[in-house]
Amino acid sequence: MGGRGSGGRRVGAGRKKQSDLERAIGGNAGKRGVVLTHPSAPASSTAVAPADPVDPPADWVAAAAQLVTVRADLTFLQQAAGPGDPNPQIAELEAQVATLDRALEALAVWHELAPHALAARTLTPATTAAFVMLCRGVVLERALSASLASAAGPNHRGLMHRVATWLKDFNIAPFGKALYVAEAAAPANPLDRFTKTRA
Repeated sequence: MGGRGSGGRRVGAGRKKQSDLERAIGGNAGKRGVVLTHPSAPASSTAVAPADPVDPPADWVAAAAQLVTVRADLTFLQQAAGPGDPNPQIAELEAQVATLDRALEALAVWHELAPHALAARTLTPATTAAFVMLCRGVVLERALSASLASAAGPNHRGLMHRVATWLKDFNIAPFGKALYVAEAAAPANPLDRFTKTRA
């Protein structure tokens, strides 16, 4: 126990004293730890390899050419239709134009956000589907914010929350502190381990 009348503290009891190396790595309440590299580790081991580029969806890329054709057909039908002759194809083509416009807006958001997600190494072929949802969500959020009727509605607030969550999932939203960026180290000479003395 170590209390009064127990004969004192036991030998070896209590927290063990840290060595200099443990204090350097773990630090204490007022200091941060220091990351040490092994002397045999190559100098380029801390460099981060560039992420492989990820292409946007093919239907978004092809939407620009399709939109030109659909708009030309829509203009022709609108000019050919009389004032009292509603053509059901016009409504169908108008819906196709709206769909292609949203695809092009989503493609613009992709080109806006993809470089940052690639730099954060969160956009990969496995996460492409989630990034597509993020781009579509940004397009819908911007459309709702532009509409005065729904800018302050519950749909807009819920979509804002969802988009903010997706941005944090891809590490392209601010977290309130600076993020660590690995510095690119110069390529190491493989003969340095034999010619240079270790510290």
